[in-house]
Amino acid sequence: MHGMPSSPWCLPPDHSRFRFAEHPVPPEQKVHRMKPGLRKSAAARVLTAGLLVPLLGTATACTASDPDPQGTPKAAATSSPSTSPASPKAGASSSPASDQAPPAASEEQDGAGQSPQPAPVPTFNETEQRFLEGKVPEGMDPNAVLQVGQERCELLLTAKSADPEAVISELITSPLAETSEAITVLCTDLLPELEAAALGFPDGEFAVAEAAPQAEKPSIAAGTYRPYTVTEGCTISVFTASGATIGEYDGTVPVTIGADAARVESSQCYSWLRV
Repeated sequence: MHGMPSSPWCLPPDHSRFRFAEHPVPPEQKVHRMKPGLRKSAAARVLTAGLLVPLLGTATACTASDPDPQGTPKAAATSSPSTSPASPKAGASSSPASDQAPPAASEEQDGAGQSPQPAPVPTFNETEQRFLEGKVPEGMDPNAVLQVGQERCELLLTAKSADPEAVISELITSPLAETSEAITVLCTDLLPELEAAALGFPDGEFAVAEAAPQAEKPSIAAGTYRPYTVTEGCTISVFTASGATIGEYDGTVPVTIGADAARVESSQCYSWLRV
């Protein structure tokens, strides 16, 4: 403890060798002789006990007063492990939040500073541009218009691989201008079927004329025709200009419409192909 008088028996903490302090021997002890009958071994034990008592007391005082050799009080060393690990945990829990916040703010700033990008301009080859010319209304995606034409071509080409006359019959019964334009530009392999369909006619009433077939009026040209397929109830009647009946047929055999015919009527035969 601080404030206690230093003892000659205290050992300096940083010295490994020491020597006892020399005590002056009183003059009376120098001339004093050991009493007879006291054995040397007993005297040694008494002397040893006399020296050990002060030494133990001095050693206890030294232990209590000397600081720790490491220079750190034991109380602080004991409490240090309990408080020290807590700091990294607190720092570990708060660090990710603080590290992630700046990137989020940075992304928001980057997004706020960017202007809207215009939609990419679609590119088409020469054939596709020719098909789309004049067909795309304002505000409509040209890809959608092109896709419709391409799908019609694919459907008809698939049918042609199985039955070419089925394509002709379809074009006769559904004479759509969009389909004709798609064939003319996008799928020219179907042009023979398109031309054959222009010579045929579906069910209905038609005039017979040299310039037939004409898109302006329902008319057909004189010639020989047969139905694409014979169906039950199919009939075709041929009349003169006066209304007289030239003949009625069920489609089981080809029908010839001569120059003397002026009008024909077809029912439940669906489509007639020029022979």
